[in-house]
Amino acid sequence: MSNWKKNFLILGLLAGAVAAPLALRDKGAEGADQADLRLDVITPHTETLRREFGEAFSAYWEKKSGDSVYVNFLVPGGTSECVRVIGNGFEAAAERGEVGCGIDVFFGGGAYDFAIQAKQERFEKLRIFETRSELFKKGGIPASLSGETFYDPDHTWVGSVLSSFGICYNTDLLLERGLPDPVSWDDLGDPGYIHGIALADTTKSSSVTKSFEMLVQQKIQEELSAAAPEEEWERVVARGWDASMNLIQRIGANARYFTDSSAKIPRDVAQGNAVAGMCIDFYGRTTSETLKQADGSSRLQYIMPSGGSSISVDPVAVLKGAPHPELAQAFVEFVLSREGQMLWAAPPGSVPGPKYRALRRLPIRPDLYQGSSLEVMIDGEAMPFEQAKKFSYDRKLTGHLFSPLRAIIRIMCIDSHDEMKAAWEALIAAGFPPKATARFHDVSAVAYDLAGGPIKASLKASKIEAVKIMNELGGFFRENYREAQRLAEEGL
Repeated sequence: MSNWKKNFLILGLLAGAVAAPLALRDKGAEGADQADLRLDVITPHTETLRREFGEAFSAYWEKKSGDSVYVNFLVPGGTSECVRVIGNGFEAAAERGEVGCGIDVFFGGGAYDFAIQAKQERFEKLRIFETRSELFKKGGIPASLSGETFYDPDHTWVGSVLSSFGICYNTDLLLERGLPDPVSWDDLGDPGYIHGIALADTTKSSSVTKSFEMLVQQKIQEELSAAAPEEEWERVVARGWDASMNLIQRIGANARYFTDSSAKIPRDVAQGNAVAGMCIDFYGRTTSETLKQADGSSRLQYIMPSGGSSISVDPVAVLKGAPHPELAQAFVEFVLSREGQMLWAAPPGSVPGPKYRALRRLPIRPDLYQGSSLEVMIDGEAMPFEQAKKFSYDRKLTGHLFSPLRAIIRIMCIDSHDEMKAAWEALIAAGFPPKATARFHDVSAVAYDLAGGPIKASLKASKIEAVKIMNELGGFFRENYREAQRLAEEGL
């Protein structure tokens, strides 16, 4: 790279890092210039959530210290965009011989992204593990649960709230179709949901891919639980993988569409554009909250399939080189205090609780799921720590298959959706004749060993190889669906 290009790139990074706290400032930032202090927090969280936590922390800090503080939320987009801004800031600082990105706190996103940032040594150690050590002792926040990490072993990040994956559904449309409320992933593959499922493109939505991974995990673990002791582990896992692929085919065949945004799914289900969909718990619950009637009912409901999802966390961390390190550490402590935790779960007007709107999320502190705290939680009956005992995420089963899984679902269900729907309609009309059904469910080209072997290798090798393997597999499934339709129409 020529010197002028390199210098131009460096200047660009520097300008972006300096401008980020202003350019990404939350809309409606009244009071920012009047406060004694400013805390810069980068986050993918929603405006409703930002408002609640911003105002609550400001009140908490002024009461504690006498100083007013303005929480300046930086909102570049989703988690990946937050990571990109943080990365650019650290790179620009490194060019100056400094450390940091000019931002104090990273709040929200997935544990996976926080773990990567921690490996790159971009977080400070959190003092809460010393100042509130009782929160992490026996009966407190666990280091891990249901196979998911709840805080960093080196104490550089900690979960702030729980999340899971499940099903949102429209009660009015279920009634019209004569369908019971869904309780499992299998229900979404019922022919009664034809043209009624809302899904997102797995190559554009990590959260929906994670939902499908939970489904795959459950099917494999069911096979492992039922298998004879002498049966080979690899054979049992492969059988569970095939069963999950077949269920994903049925769900995909029922899909009305595949959107680019997972946040759109519960909104469309609520508006009657789909009967049900797969989503993150808080998307489902918050959408349900916005539709709540005077009697407390809502036409949109959310359920986590029993034994069908792990419980994971949205973390919080203090960034290295934070301009206001003391304030940043205090923000983390506030988020994990009872006052901060009840912002997630209590109804508006509760003390402690949100002022404006219920956030409908589940606190990470196990001690709050009892007594008066549990009584005021809107979704306390979810009892996530009890639900977590029904499912344990086993990383060795599917952790290495996340990228292949998102590509396989795209090939199997999205790119060939016209052929898939035609075959599915023919199968339903014919009563699922055996030969046609078997051809529809032929997933031999994406078997477990192939997904983790040549398919994964091709996707990683180059764009040319990735396109080649996707075209080959696309042709396989299109031909299968066409043949399944022909066989079904002949009653075979």
